[in-house]
Amino acid sequence: MAPLEQRPLIANILLQLDLLVEPRKMSIYREEAIEALIEALRTEEFPIYRITAVDMLLSLTGRLTPSGKSLTEALLLKAAGVDRQYNVLMKAERIRKMDNESPETMEVEEKASRNWEKRVAFVLANHEHGSIFKALEECLKSDSLELAKSCLVIATWLSHMLLVLPDTGVRDVAQRCLLDQFINVLLSSKNQEEQILAALSLKGFVNDPDALKEVGMYAKSICKPLKKLKKSSIAVRDTLKALINSPCVDATEFWSCAVVAETDASTNSEILSLLHSKGRLFSSHSDGHIKVWDTGRRTLRLIQEAREHTKPVTSLSLALSGEKLYSGSLDKTIRVWGIGPEEIHCIQVYEVKEAVCSLTVNGEMACFISQGTGTKVYNWSGFPKNINSNKHVKTIAMTDDKLYCGCTGYSIQEVDLCRGTSGTFFSGTRKLLGKQTIHVLHINDGLLFAGGSSVDGVAGKVFSLSTKSAVGSLMTGFDIYSIAVNDELIFTGTKCGVIEIWLRERFLRVGSLKVGVNGNAKVTCLAADPDGDMLFATSSDGKIQVDYNKSISEQILIKLARKYPTNNS
Repeated sequence: MAPLEQRPLIANILLQLDLLVEPRKMSIYREEAIEALIEALRTEEFPIYRITAVDMLLSLTGRLTPSGKSLTEALLLKAAGVDRQYNVLMKAERIRKMDNESPETMEVEEKASRNWEKRVAFVLANHEHGSIFKALEECLKSDSLELAKSCLVIATWLSHMLLVLPDTGVRDVAQRCLLDQFINVLLSSKNQEEQILAALSLKGFVNDPDALKEVGMYAKSICKPLKKLKKSSIAVRDTLKALINSPCVDATEFWSCAVVAETDASTNSEILSLLHSKGRLFSSHSDGHIKVWDTGRRTLRLIQEAREHTKPVTSLSLALSGEKLYSGSLDKTIRVWGIGPEEIHCIQVYEVKEAVCSLTVNGEMACFISQGTGTKVYNWSGFPKNINSNKHVKTIAMTDDKLYCGCTGYSIQEVDLCRGTSGTFFSGTRKLLGKQTIHVLHINDGLLFAGGSSVDGVAGKVFSLSTKSAVGSLMTGFDIYSIAVNDELIFTGTKCGVIEIWLRERFLRVGSLKVGVNGNAKVTCLAADPDGDMLFATSSDGKIQVDYNKSISEQILIKLARKYPTNNS
C-alpha cells in the first residue's frame, strides 16, 4: 500500500525484521518483501525506483562502514586480492574501531556478519527458484552505468555466496542468467575493478565441472583480459589456471607465438648466456662483452656494452633482489655488477683460480662448474670447495640452501649447502629420465625443470622440490639443451633450431618456433619474461630473436583492426 518510491525501503526493513525473528521458517512477509524488491528491479520505466531497489539489496548484505557506506564491493575486491578500495574506505574508521574494540569483539562481529550474509543470500537466491538472477540479468543490460555497476556488485556477491551455501539447484539458474553478462563485462569494460568482479564471479563457475564446460566455450575470448588482470588479482590467476587446465578446453588453441623482432649480435661473436629482468635483457658474449638491452616495446634496443672480462663470459646469474648481476668467465673471475636505472657497473671482482664454465648464485655463495669434474662452491672468501669430485657435472641450479647438479651419470645430485653434505636427489642413483644425459636444469616457483637427450619419447621432467617427486614429463623426440619458464608456459630449446612451447600446468605441447635463417641454426640460449608474454632466444648464427605469445582473441582483434580501421580501434 506504500507509494511506489518507498516500497523498496519498506521491503528491506520488513525482510530484515522477518529474518531476525524467524530465520529458518518461511513466511508471507518474507516472500512479499523479496517479491517487491525483484519487481522494483524489473520496472524499467522508473530508473530511480530500480536504483533504490539496488541500494536496498546492497544494504541487506550487512556490510557497511560506521558512517553507512556499503562495503560489499570493497570486500569482494579484497577477496580477489585487490585491497585499494577497502583501505580507502576504512582508513579513518578502522583506526577508531581498533581503538574502541578488542580483537575478540571484532572476531565475534565478523562471525555474526558472515552468518547474516549467508542467511540473506540464501533467501534471496532461492526465492521462486532464483528469479532474482533473471532480474539482475535485465539490469546488467541497462544503459544506466550506475545501475549496471551496482547490479554487477550484487550479482558478484550472490555468485560468491553460492559457493558456501547448500546447492539447491539455483547455481544452474545463476549460471544461465549471469554467465553471458559476466563475460561481457570482462571483455568490454574499461574499468579494471569491474573486470575483476566479473572474473571473481567466473571463479565460482569454473569450480563447477558442469559450469566449467559452459565457460570453456568462451575460453578463446576471455584468455587475454584474464592474462592482463592476473598480475593484480589472485582470484583472476586462479580462474585462468582452472580454465586452462580444464580437460574440456583445447589448450593448443590458446597460444600462438610469433617472431616480432630479430637483432644481429654476431659482431661480438657467439652469445653464451641470456638473462631477462624488469624490462631488460642481459647477454654475455664469447669475446668478453656483456650487453644490456631494453625490451620495453617488444623490440631490442642496445643501451650498454661492457667489457671487463678478458675471455668469454660463459654465464650470468641474478641475485634474488634483482639489484646485482653476477658474471662468470673463462678468465677465472666472477664479477659482481650493480644494476642501475640504465646501465650496469662492476663493483667487485673475485679471483677463483679456475675457469668458470657455468655459474649460479644465491647471494650468500656462488656455485660453478669448471673444466674438471665436480662442482665448485665459493663463499666469497678463500678458495672454492670441490664437491661431487667423482661426477662429471654438465649443468647446475640453486635455491637458498640446495644445489642441484645434472650429471652425465644419468642422475641429479642434491647438495645441502648449509651443512656441506651431499646426497642424491632421489635415493641411490636413480635414473630420472631413463638412459639419458641431463643438459639443463632450471628452478622456478618450487619446481625443478630438467632437460636432456630424448629416450623413449621423453626428453624432460619436472620435479617438486618439496616432495622430491616427478610431477610431469615433456614428451618430445628432440633433445633439450635450454629451458625458460614464465607463469603459463615452458619453452625448450633444441640443437635443430626448434623451440617447443608447453603449457606449464598440464605439460602439454601447444606450439613451436624456429630460430635463425630458414630455421637452420641451433638454439643456444633462452630467457623469458616471468610475468609477461615475451621470449628471447639466441641462435648459433649470432641472432637474438624476440618472440611474443599472442592469445587467439588478440590475433582476431588485430586482424579486425587492420581490416576495419577506426579512430577507436
